[in-house]
Amino acid sequence: MQRITISSAQRVDNTNTFQLTGEQIHYLQRVLRLKSGDLFIAQDGEGQQWQSQLTDISGEAQILSTLVTATRPSTLELAAALPKSGFDDVVRQATELGVTDIQPLLSDRTLLNPSPKKLVRWQRIAQEASEQCERGYVPRLEPPIKFAEWIKAGPVSVGNYFCAARVNAPGLLPCVRTLLTDSPQQSIRVVVGPEGGWTSEEIAVAIAHGYQEVSLGSGILRATTASLTALAIISSVREQLI
Repeated sequence: MQRITISSAQRVDNTNTFQLTGEQIHYLQRVLRLKSGDLFIAQDGEGQQWQSQLTDISGEAQILSTLVTATRPSTLELAAALPKSGFDDVVRQATELGVTDIQPLLSDRTLLNPSPKKLVRWQRIAQEASEQCERGYVPRLEPPIKFAEWIKAGPVSVGNYFCAARVNAPGLLPCVRTLLTDSPQQSIRVVVGPEGGWTSEEIAVAIAHGYQEVSLGSGILRATTASLTALAIISSVREQLI
């Protein structure tokens, strides 16, 4: 059954009715060809889901019943230096892999300087991916921030990993397996660099702020590939242990 994400502002006070946006009307009626009386699932992006139905009134739908609330996933944050291109795919596929938070970073070697419209686009992509893969939770996307500012403000945690290439560091896989074997619900933050890699100064700053330096293997990965590789490793280990 198809899904859409609705906001609290779309709910009509004291009723089980909600208003559809123009995009949702187009998707449900033009793309999916649903008609009055047809069913779909509405979700709020925070785990709540409802079986819903189009009504005879244009642009309006009705909640029929509340479905089982999706289990809140353990925190899995991706902090990634923005690549020149391809971050749309990172957001989409990271959502499929169960990421809960995405923080775009501006590193010393980052060339992209996105406009505010990009953040709106990325949030929409995350929402659509959440609907398509039935995650129930839409990842939170933060505005891009300079790496040096962001890392100084972040919390220190045993689950903070800093991925770097061409370094003598333990692999992410054994580190995560050891961590999650003892505590499967442990929050994890993984940081991935830009094309060209982190500078030695950035690596030193990350280590000084309590991040464990890790490797994604002997191969040199594209920035977009590295982000998804790291998330796939973490998600796979967690799925096996929970």
